[in-house]
Amino acid sequence: MKGKVILECFSWTAASVLMFAAGIQLAFLSPLTVLAAPVPFLLFTCRAGIKAALPGALLGTFVVFFAMGEVAAFMYVCEFAVLGLVTGFLMLRAKSGADYFLSAVAASVAVKLFLIGVFHYAAGFNPFMISPEAAESFVSSLSGTLSQGGVAVSPESLRGYAADMVATVSILMPSMIILFAACDTAAGYVAARLYARRDGSVSVPELPPFSSWRFPKNIFWALLAALVLDMLSKAMPDDQLYKMLSLNMMEVLRGVFLIEGLSLAWYFMTAYRVNGAVKCVAACFGLFFAPVSYVLSMVGVFDIWYDLRRRIKLRGK
Repeated sequence: MKGKVILECFSWTAASVLMFAAGIQLAFLSPLTVLAAPVPFLLFTCRAGIKAALPGALLGTFVVFFAMGEVAAFMYVCEFAVLGLVTGFLMLRAKSGADYFLSAVAASVAVKLFLIGVFHYAAGFNPFMISPEAAESFVSSLSGTLSQGGVAVSPESLRGYAADMVATVSILMPSMIILFAACDTAAGYVAARLYARRDGSVSVPELPPFSSWRFPKNIFWALLAALVLDMLSKAMPDDQLYKMLSLNMMEVLRGVFLIEGLSLAWYFMTAYRVNGAVKCVAACFGLFFAPVSYVLSMVGVFDIWYDLRRRIKLRGK
């Protein structure tokens, strides 16, 4: 049995290191690998416990250190090793899916803040911040694509778009960290649920059906605080603190309202027996297509206040 655990440790560690290497070497895979970064050690911790997973995390860190250097090893140990171990431990101890999500998001935010703090102290930059050069390169590549389609963009406009992108990312960094922590927590939870279907030894805390998700009404106090901060930012435009706080609070709340709206849409699609694949496609469309996501956010606000599931009568119900 011990030999089997050692073999699994090597396997999960190899998967984690390969994911990290793929994200470093292949730029288009970076968002996916970072999103799923904690998954290998999360699953192994759920299977064998944190004591068995810890040597694998150390081994993976040493491999990355000798192959890619100390900076890469530090990023690996934070986002891939430590976060995977912590989220796996939390999944073993959580009494419900909601408890797991809250604690795992808090752990993910803490790890990212620690990573940012160390990089800022040691090198003077934020690893999650887009540089002006990277923003200009991205806008230039997008401009090249548009030019092929007959849409011309001037160099001055390119520089303006790049500067706006850097400024936006800079001011919305706190909300981006929180939302990204929620995304990698959700990715880990979904991966654990799928793995638990084929391995009965993995226990995953249950969440209620997505169609029944509802946030409490006291979230409107946070919305009120964001609106007050927005008014203060307009009254005192020279003080950027109020603007930053209001924008970040509104961005996080918009994410909450969007999830509420998607849950309501999922409820109605389930009630009318819409095919599961169609529901997933519709949810992804609503999540990533800006006009629809805006409408769903507004619907989410009304649903939290009025409970539209209870008020709207369905056919056949």
